[in-house]
Amino acid sequence: MSSAGGEGAGAAESDALKSRNETLSGMAAGFACKLVEYPLDTVKVQVQTQRPGPDALSPYQMLMRTVRKDGFTGLYRGIPSPLLGSMAENSVLFSSYGFAGRMIHQGDQETMPFHKKLFAGSCSGFAVAMVLTPVELIKCKMQTTNESAVRYKNSMDCIMATLRQGGIRALFHGHVGTLCREVPGNAAWFGGYELGVMLQTPEGGKKSDIHPVGLMVAGALGGAMYWGIPFPFDVVKSKIQTDTHGLPEGAKVNVVSVMRQTVKTEGVSGLYRGCGITVARAAPSNAVLFCVYEMMMRTLNGDPLLGS
Repeated sequence: MSSAGGEGAGAAESDALKSRNETLSGMAAGFACKLVEYPLDTVKVQVQTQRPGPDALSPYQMLMRTVRKDGFTGLYRGIPSPLLGSMAENSVLFSSYGFAGRMIHQGDQETMPFHKKLFAGSCSGFAVAMVLTPVELIKCKMQTTNESAVRYKNSMDCIMATLRQGGIRALFHGHVGTLCREVPGNAAWFGGYELGVMLQTPEGGKKSDIHPVGLMVAGALGGAMYWGIPFPFDVVKSKIQTDTHGLPEGAKVNVVSVMRQTVKTEGVSGLYRGCGITVARAAPSNAVLFCVYEMMMRTLNGDPLLGS
């Protein structure tokens, strides 16, 4: 009886230690990733929310206009909220992915079947949407340069104005769109990364045997797959959160209505506006993210940093 109790306590302690390491490593990875990807993310949002028409700017033209008008620091406008949000996001992503994996698979997580890894990834997407929706709402409001957009002094000014306008509920404007992106997106994200890891793991070896460069390649694959699959929902979410959807006043604003309006006014290509630049920044930023995450995990677990 006491032996069984001791084993149960040991397993609980082991799971708690794994969750702690996943959370801390996720925070470090989120910080590094956001510094790398934020400038191109700013351009992506500006391209998505500009007024459609013959004068619409390409991603490169928008990048140049922002640098000329606001300087290089203009590309980091509104970063405090998403920087903290990225740390929270990735701590939730990796810890919930690990937790879901331990719930659906007993034993070594590296032996978990690929379809279960996809399911664990979708569970992490559901969990992280609660963190992402308010963070991305503020980020999109700060980044938008559309003529009709409100200009805020800083992120806190934007948060307070949003709360005054609609209370806590206003911070979750566009939550359904975030869920539509995050659930399949994170299944693809973790799936792409785990696929890259599987292809590089030597027979009889472990993930910790892979060199950091190999981890970066796997991370780049995961990042490209995350954005390549659910991107239309990101466009719709940005339009809802920044009120640039083009629907008449009083019309019902939701994922379906905004998607229809976008296709009607901009064609199907409007749902992929900014996709190229997003995938381009996703590859290097997620290469950094997964590499930093695994390096932190190896440090905390006492494994060799450069693999075997």
